[in-house]
Amino acid sequence: MNNGAHVLVVGRDPMLLQTRKLILGSIVDVEAAGRVPEAEAMMANRRFDLIVLCYSLADDEYTKMVGLAHRQKPRPKILTLLSAVNPNDRGGADQELMVENGPYALMKKSAEILDLHLKGMGRLATS
Repeated sequence: MNNGAHVLVVGRDPMLLQTRKLILGSIVDVEAAGRVPEAEAMMANRRFDLIVLCYSLADDEYTKMVGLAHRQKPRPKILTLLSAVNPNDRGGADQELMVENGPYALMKKSAEILDLHLKGMGRLATS
C-alpha cells in the first residue's frame, strides 16, 4: 500500500516483526528491523513518519531508538508497544499501545497517529 506514509517497526522477535509488517503493510509502507544497528542504517537512508518500538527491546536499545528518532528531521512519531509482561512506560513515545489489544488495535492506532482514516478492517477511506 502506498499512501505516502512510511513506518519502521523495531523489535527482537522475528515472528512478531513479520506479523506487524503484514498487518501495517495493508495500509502503509513498512520496513522491519530486528536490531538497532539495522534500524539505524534504515533511518540514515530513509525518512519514516512513524516508528513502532516493541516491548521486546532492552532498555538501552529502546533509549537508543528514541534518541535516533528525536534527531531525525522531520521527527517521526513514536508508538511504543507495551505488554502485560513488560508494561513499563520507558518515556519518549508519542503514543503507547498494549499489545494485548490485538492486531486491529495496532492498525487503528497507527492510522490515527498518521492521520489516516480507516474505512474498515485494513482498508483506508478514500478522499
